[in-house]
Amino acid sequence: MTLPASISKCRGAFLVALFVGGTTVARAASLLETMDREVSAIYEKSRAAIVKVHNQRLLQIGNLSLVPSHRIGTGFFIDQQGHLLTADTVVAGASHCWIEWNGQNWNARILGRDPQTNLALLQLQSPTNIATPFLPQGNSDEVHVGSMVIVIGFPYDLSSAPVVGFVGGLDIQQGGRVFTTSHIRAGCRLSPGEGGGPLLNTRGEVVGIAVAAHMDDQCYALPINAARKVYSDILQFGQPQHTWVGLGITERRSNSADTDDSQVIVQQIYSNAPAAAAGFCEGDVLERIGTNEVRHSADVLNTMFFRHIGDQLDFTVLRDGHEKKVSLVVAAQPADEPVLVHTVPEFSPFKPSGRPALVPASQEQ
Repeated sequence: MTLPASISKCRGAFLVALFVGGTTVARAASLLETMDREVSAIYEKSRAAIVKVHNQRLLQIGNLSLVPSHRIGTGFFIDQQGHLLTADTVVAGASHCWIEWNGQNWNARILGRDPQTNLALLQLQSPTNIATPFLPQGNSDEVHVGSMVIVIGFPYDLSSAPVVGFVGGLDIQQGGRVFTTSHIRAGCRLSPGEGGGPLLNTRGEVVGIAVAAHMDDQCYALPINAARKVYSDILQFGQPQHTWVGLGITERRSNSADTDDSQVIVQQIYSNAPAAAAGFCEGDVLERIGTNEVRHSADVLNTMFFRHIGDQLDFTVLRDGHEKKVSLVVAAQPADEPVLVHTVPEFSPFKPSGRPALVPASQEQ
C-alpha cells in the first residue's frame, strides 16, 4: 500500500496496521484516506496566508561591488494589517526585502528582528490598505508528544507544500545549545526555503514557527505563544525584551530512571545583578517562581521568557533545610552577560542561543 503524496515526506510517523483479514486492511486504507483529505483541506485553507519571503543583500569588498546575494524563505500573515512572521535567518542582513503573495511582488519592511529566537516581524508595504488573510493562532501549551502537526513552506523556491509529522518532544536544548524557551521538536523534514513556515495543528491553527533543523528528518519550532510575546514586544517597544536576573543554575538529576526528583540549584550569582541585590546565595535550591514549581532548568527559562523588564518576581528557595522567600525586580538582559546554565552530571556551561542549526532559506548567488 502506497502512502498518499501529501504525507510521503513524513518518515516513520505512521503505525503499521496488523493485517488480520480484509477488514483491517480496509480500515487502515480508510484511515489514511481520511488523513489525506484532512491534510489537503488544511493546506488549501491556509495557503493564501503563507508567502514567499525574498532577501537581497548587496555584497561589497572595499570599492568592489559583487553580485547581490538572494535568499528565499517562508513567512505567514498574523493579522489583517499585513504583519507577517518569518525566521530571522531568512531576512538577516537584507538591503532589500519583498514577498511573493497573491501573484505579485510586494515590498516588505522589517519591523524588528530577534536573533535569540530566530524570529523576525515584517509588514507588507502597500499603497492602499489591503486586508490580508491571516492564519488563526492556537495555544502551543496544548501541544504534546504525539500531536500531529503540519509545516507549510516553499522548498527550494518551488510552490508551497505541506510536510506532515508528529511531535517528538518539547526541548529546552539541542545538543550543546540551550534555547531561550522550550521548542517543539517535530518529525518534519525541512528543505531549504521552508524555514520560517508555520507549524499547524490538526485544526489548522498556528502552534509554532519552524526555526531550526534537527538531525535529517526533524525540525524545531518556536511555540506560537513565545513568538507572540516577541512580536508583541517589537510592536510595543520596537525590539524584543529579554529579561535577566543574573543567576547561573545547575540541574541536578536523579540517578534513578524511575523517579523525577531533579533539583535546580543556584551555582553562580552575577555581581551588580538583581539576584545579587536580592540576597540569593550559592547552593540555594529553587523550588518555585511565583506559583510555578521548579524541577528542571526549563521551568526557570520558560518562566523568565514570558516576564517583562520591571516585573517583580517572588522566588521560594530551600536554604539550609528551610524555605525562604527572595524577591527581585527583573532587569534587561545585558548583551555580554547571558544566563549561565549547567546540567549535571556533565557540568558543561551552556548559554542561551537563538542560532539553531538551520539555514532556513534557498540561496542563490
